[in-house]
Amino acid sequence: MLQSWNPWQELEEFQRRLSRAANSREEGSLWAPATDIVEDADGLHLYLDLPGVDQSTLEVTTEQNTLTVKATRSYSKKEGQTVHHQGRPQGTFTRTFNIPSSFDFSKVSARFTDGVLSVLVPRSESTKARKIEVSVGQ
Repeated sequence: MLQSWNPWQELEEFQRRLSRAANSREEGSLWAPATDIVEDADGLHLYLDLPGVDQSTLEVTTEQNTLTVKATRSYSKKEGQTVHHQGRPQGTFTRTFNIPSSFDFSKVSARFTDGVLSVLVPRSESTKARKIEVSVGQ
């Protein structure tokens, strides 16, 4: 069976392990949500899995060629409960993405549905494919 190597996947796994190691010594953990980045004719689509995040804690900002997503997921233990294991990460995360200048940061849109944040960074009009009409004659 042929298996392809994905350096980005390994880098994300390394980041998760590093966060877990750092968080074992700190109260309130850092976490990095699973993210897909897809490009099509419309632009760059980012999908971040954020189950349990309150929409009021979401922040999506742009500056120069970066897009930053910040959110907080909290866990509150109810009175009378004993937590035997807590494996779901909590706390605040910040993730910054470097986006090429061929995308239009003034038209970024974001939608949060069913625990998934969808962000669209559209292509700049000047970089979109367009059909050129060819004239006939002298």
